[in-house]
Amino acid sequence: MSIKTLRKRIALVAVSALGAGLMSVVAAPVANAAAGDHLDAGAIWLSTTNSATGSAVVTNAGGAPDLDRSVGFLALTSAAAAGAQVVLNSGSYLIAGTTGTAVALNTGRLTFGLSNNELASASVTGGTITQVSTETGGSAAVVGANGNTIVTSANTKEVGFVVTPNAGATSVTVSAWEGTAMTAASPSNGGTLLGTWVITLASSAATGTFSAALSPVAITTSATAAQITQSVDASTGGITAGNPLFIQVIGRNPYNQALASGTYVASATNGATVAWGNAAAATAAGSLSVATVTPDGTDQLRIDPASSLTTSTTTVTITHNGEPVATKTLTFYGEAKTITIESVKSGRTGTTIAAQNATAYAVYSYRDSAGNKVPGAAATFSSLSATGIVSTGKSVRSPSRSAQAAIADADFDNAVETLIGAGGTDGVFAFSCGTTSGTTTVSISHTNAISLATITAPVTIACNGGIGTYTVSTDKASYKVGEIATITIDAKDTSGNPVSDNTTIAAGSVSVGGGSLTATIAGTEVFTAGKRTLQAQMTTAGTFNTVVTLAGAVTSTATTGYSVTDGAVSNAEVLSAIVKLIASINKQIKALQKSLRR
Repeated sequence: MSIKTLRKRIALVAVSALGAGLMSVVAAPVANAAAGDHLDAGAIWLSTTNSATGSAVVTNAGGAPDLDRSVGFLALTSAAAAGAQVVLNSGSYLIAGTTGTAVALNTGRLTFGLSNNELASASVTGGTITQVSTETGGSAAVVGANGNTIVTSANTKEVGFVVTPNAGATSVTVSAWEGTAMTAASPSNGGTLLGTWVITLASSAATGTFSAALSPVAITTSATAAQITQSVDASTGGITAGNPLFIQVIGRNPYNQALASGTYVASATNGATVAWGNAAAATAAGSLSVATVTPDGTDQLRIDPASSLTTSTTTVTITHNGEPVATKTLTFYGEAKTITIESVKSGRTGTTIAAQNATAYAVYSYRDSAGNKVPGAAATFSSLSATGIVSTGKSVRSPSRSAQAAIADADFDNAVETLIGAGGTDGVFAFSCGTTSGTTTVSISHTNAISLATITAPVTIACNGGIGTYTVSTDKASYKVGEIATITIDAKDTSGNPVSDNTTIAAGSVSVGGGSLTATIAGTEVFTAGKRTLQAQMTTAGTFNTVVTLAGAVTSTATTGYSVTDGAVSNAEVLSAIVKLIASINKQIKALQKSLRR
């Protein structure tokens, strides 16, 4: 390692040896050193490779084991394991002048590495430097008389030293400097502070303590669901009656290790049953809604409702060794008792489900015995109800209690899906229209998986043609300037039925005399039950017409007339008022004369 190319920075890691364990590390991230790489000069860190005796292991440059190592945070190893390892949090190097913190057992040893491109020194409080070793080819390090300081004798490559906590100490503080005049007796003399680590000492390890901050807990919908990585509950709105739910617990201790001991206890309200096990069977659930398990770091709880026939909720409480782990409220949906048709849209005659925005469809939901919406499998078309108007149909989206994304059906046209809109929770049923224009009633059905009961619902669907004839009208015969007029286009197919709901109004097809439309026609606006209303603001006084020009099979143009006034008083109105005033005066004079004759 060329000393001339070295840069200043600092790092620290705590080590496990002779039963000691690193408990936590918080450091300012700076850079990641790959395994086998050397840290630049001006750094102090914890060795990633240590013997069971806690010796400061150093070998020649580029060799292994070495003091400068990698990223991550490895689990604590057995106290008896030779070469116990701890790996740094990603790039745990202190920026010069900053402070890092760590927690370690007071019975352990802390092994540090130190490198520099000038003299390097370190000072320890709360502990004693008990061992020093240097990289092959490096300069020696001198320990101070009190055993709590160290300084290199010259520019060096890497030095390792072990700090043993003092009896009764509650923390160990290690500071490092770099410069040209430091000594073992005065390690900070004229030096630049590289950084300080404060290591809190604990009397016992918390390997069996549940850490809420480090342990993801979440609801999952399957016993084989992928292992969770964060406490985000899965969407359960699509879980139909008769299916359980699961709570996955990734138990970790404060060292971010998998829990290896302790007891989980789970309880559920409202008669729900619980059973621990990644694929626990419902029959394993206790009737008292309580179960215990000895965790291995990843555990899963199965929850079943008291009854799958009706909708219910339960609150599940989980503890570990009596300490809170999680409280979750779950909803179990009962089976469907009725089908409700929420809305319908007529389709174009002679079109299939995949036709360009011409499909007739119904939005439907399932309701339980209490009238609540519940999820369920797709409804089916009752073939015996087919007519010449509606020949067949199928569900293109099943009812759910979670917002659904795009309709995942290859036969369902995207244009119709746009009209319906994504994100709904209700089901969508699409129909194929025959060649006859008219309205008919067909049936859809659903069979429950639990009771095997089949429920049906009638659906009144219209299949109509495009524009044959149409008329246009306004809501009033006369308007004032600035007033808003409502214009209605009433369109029928060649059979005299309202045009299909997917019939559009062409852009630029409406001309408003004496005013203008309040919204430009984009050419995507559709009719509803054969009608479409528009609004226009009147701006000019006079007598005008609104003209609609559409590509109808019979009618090509329709017109309606109206007048617009500006609110000013006309000469005729003034003359009429004068005549009325004179007549009133004459009447009063005659009455006065009559009274005087008496």
